[in-house]
Amino acid sequence: MGSYSRSIRRIDRTPAYEPVQAVTPYAYYPYRDAEPQQAPDQEQEWNRIYRQAASSAASWIQTTRDAQDRLEQLANKLSQELNNDQPIKESLHSLITLLNQLETSYTQRAGDLTPELWSSIELAMRHPAAKEIGLSRSASDDGQWSMNDAASGRFDSAVQNADRLKRLLLGSSGLLTDLKLALAYTEQQKPSELLQSSLTSTLPYGDNFNSIQNYSPVPYAGLIINQYI
Repeated sequence: MGSYSRSIRRIDRTPAYEPVQAVTPYAYYPYRDAEPQQAPDQEQEWNRIYRQAASSAASWIQTTRDAQDRLEQLANKLSQELNNDQPIKESLHSLITLLNQLETSYTQRAGDLTPELWSSIELAMRHPAAKEIGLSRSASDDGQWSMNDAASGRFDSAVQNADRLKRLLLGSSGLLTDLKLALAYTEQQKPSELLQSSLTSTLPYGDNFNSIQNYSPVPYAGLIINQYI
């Protein structure tokens, strides 16, 4: 019966094997360098969108507060003029200027702010006093508020029927009172309620957008053993 023997040689290192490495914890972030990552500018875009929206809301809140102060001063001036049978044309033009500035301010931020903020002001302007003082939108392309010439001439001298005008403009249900209430609507809302629904639907995710990271139960490149395969 034949027999054979074979030489025993030692095991040498070979490039066919990789050194043993620590296994990355399951679904742990950050992944290895080979793992595809979120686009580097995506977080900056979220940052830009929400910073712009927050800035629009803050600016509009400040604008409405300033407008309420100006309306209060205008109401005091109109009250003095009507009590003393003085012309109120200048005061009415101040009201028109304020309205147009408010609309311009809102229009500049309309892409971020909810339409209800301006709708409440438009609703207040349907007051009977607006027709009484000849206040309407211009027929030109800009559509700004203006006072017709006939009404403008009426208030260029001592005011007739001052009591009626005082009630329509300054009474508890007067035009200026309704405008102040419409402006106060902004401060009665939560900051997130001032924004367009397209923004608020993602706001819970954007509140801490600087820390948001993608999560996947299995890394994109495949399973982990000792390396990505």
